[in-house]
Amino acid sequence: MQMFRKILYPTDFSENSVRAMAYAVKMSQANNAELIILYTYRLINNGDSDDVSHRNNLAEMGRSEFEKVDNGFLKSSGVNYSFLSEVGFIVDRILANTIENKVDLVILCDDVNKKIEHKSEKGQQKLLKRIGCPVMLVPEDMPGEERPTVSANGRAHVDSKN
Repeated sequence: MQMFRKILYPTDFSENSVRAMAYAVKMSQANNAELIILYTYRLINNGDSDDVSHRNNLAEMGRSEFEKVDNGFLKSSGVNYSFLSEVGFIVDRILANTIENKVDLVILCDDVNKKIEHKSEKGQQKLLKRIGCPVMLVPEDMPGEERPTVSANGRAHVDSKN
């Protein structure tokens, strides 16, 4: 029985976020579900570049980080997945994507959850109050046999956990 058809995984591409992505992949595999990987960023410019260049740099950083995990372990996972890079507040983008993409499950890593908790607009309360699907939290120190890591050459790959 397929419990979830679409799973949303917001990421910041931190080391913890890449490791926790393995759980999102496993849940997608177990449910034959589509995995939607969401990277959000804000357009706060410190004045070092013009706004267009700043936005392009942030978008390129997201694409570059996604390519690392894509080439490292996503392509070989057998999961149907897509990558979204969007401007905005993370909570607002999660909520919008759960509706627009008819998401059945949101999986959060500890780092992204902490970012949501520390938002001045009470992001976690807003998310949990308004979201229309289950939310799974993957703790930072997660048990498991395999963990994606980013190697010195910048590619993500899966290592066996000792």
